[in-house]
Amino acid sequence: MEVTPVEFSLNVWKRSILSRACAVLGLLAALFAVGCGGVPKVYYYTLQVPSAPAATDPRTDYVLGVEHFRAPEILRDDRIVYYVSPTQINFYQNHRWGSDPATLVSDYTVQWMDSSGVFSQVKALPVREHVDYTLGGSILSFEEVDSDGGSKVRLGLALSLVRTSDHKLVWSGEQHQETPLPEHGVEGVAIALNASCAQVLRQMAPALIAQVEQDYKSSGK
Repeated sequence: MEVTPVEFSLNVWKRSILSRACAVLGLLAALFAVGCGGVPKVYYYTLQVPSAPAATDPRTDYVLGVEHFRAPEILRDDRIVYYVSPTQINFYQNHRWGSDPATLVSDYTVQWMDSSGVFSQVKALPVREHVDYTLGGSILSFEEVDSDGGSKVRLGLALSLVRTSDHKLVWSGEQHQETPLPEHGVEGVAIALNASCAQVLRQMAPALIAQVEQDYKSSGK
């Protein structure tokens, strides 16, 4: 049977469309396969506050408000930071904090101060209720550091306590802590930074608490 030029062109057009459709379907199938099996798992870490001591009556009736701590831009990210040299920073893309470090350390401090037994209540700001003191803070460092001497973590924290009644800065402190990794891997980084948080607050809290207790005695309550 003789094929006309119009029929021939139509057949060519159909084969071209079919070929393109098959190519698109193949590409979609490949992308689906990569999506199902090629995406690496993301691991999340958090800080664990030590268990609070047995409940006792608070030593004052003051209420403490804890602000959300400030932090440099690289610590306002949930990716875990590590330094490969004094001037080169990198991130673990698939190992992340449950929240950014500023939030983690703020929440950790709320729980820590609540367990200290000095305040009647400790609240994360902002709140509508009155607070007698406001604790502000800045995360100065919160990272892994790789060096010739081995890997370690570095934590720096600055805190300031303001009395609400006269808006006076009554106490401030800054502490830096370096802790060797207890084990290899990112799990070791999380464990070491958790221990560093506890150590930094153990070192800073006594002076803060002493100031609050002195104020309480001076108030004649």
